[in-house]
Amino acid sequence: MKSKALLLAVLLSVSAIASAAPPPLRFCSGGEGGFYESLATSIGNTIAKQDGGEAKVINTGGSVENAEKLKDGACDIAVIQNDAVISLPMPADLKVSDAHQEVIYWLHGKAGVDDFGKMEKDSVAAKYAFAAVSGSGALVTVRNWIKTDKDYEGARIVEFDDWYSAAEAVAQGYVTKAGVRIEIAGMLYIGRAGKIPNDITADFSKQILIGEVNDSSFEDAKDANNNPLYTHCVVDKEGQSGLDTSTMGKPDTYCLRAQIVFNNDYLKSMQPDEAKKVRRAVDKGINSVVKVVR
Repeated sequence: MKSKALLLAVLLSVSAIASAAPPPLRFCSGGEGGFYESLATSIGNTIAKQDGGEAKVINTGGSVENAEKLKDGACDIAVIQNDAVISLPMPADLKVSDAHQEVIYWLHGKAGVDDFGKMEKDSVAAKYAFAAVSGSGALVTVRNWIKTDKDYEGARIVEFDDWYSAAEAVAQGYVTKAGVRIEIAGMLYIGRAGKIPNDITADFSKQILIGEVNDSSFEDAKDANNNPLYTHCVVDKEGQSGLDTSTMGKPDTYCLRAQIVFNNDYLKSMQPDEAKKVRRAVDKGINSVVKVVR
């Protein structure tokens, strides 16, 4: 009887382990109420429904913080813009899936520079600086572009704590740091077409214009999947978020992709068939949210 009871206890224990729910899926997203959060919620819920687990969406500052958390093992999956995936410190051999397209906006004031590419000229770079928000994906991109094209080596970057402060400097055309006046050429903003935030558009719509990015130096760059990192695109009327342009036609620029990046340890903990199901669930989650903008 004792042996039967012991055997029964072992079987029940094994059964309990087998039926136990998997640990919560930690999904690093973006700001509360933002599109990265919506995307992470959709994908996370799709995976959780499939494996009977729970999805925990973690709000962050976006691509840069997500890359840090992924590297530190603080999240299992994250949404990160593609040039941040290849330029920030990350685990090796990442698994990456494409999500939606984002526009790289060049925003400048009336006293600024109407074309990002003009900052290649030493005389222009000597006069102006780029504005950027600390920890933003746009800061990653402007640094990548300066590193990619040596003609921008003389360019300076002035960092701000938030988009409102950066937009204010772009709108007035300068900022004063340590008693020194610095002329601002403009700034990059990266986001879905037509979704420039109110921090930029609400108070400065009459002072900030959408300019162009005319420089072919970036078109050969490749992402983590060896696909084009940046693709040529234009800003049409629907994509202007109420801002005027400084061009006669649609401003030329580049677009990039947001990507879903997997923590290697998360995928390695699964059987191959399970990992494949997760990848499929990610695609299903992406499609359910970004049908229009993908």
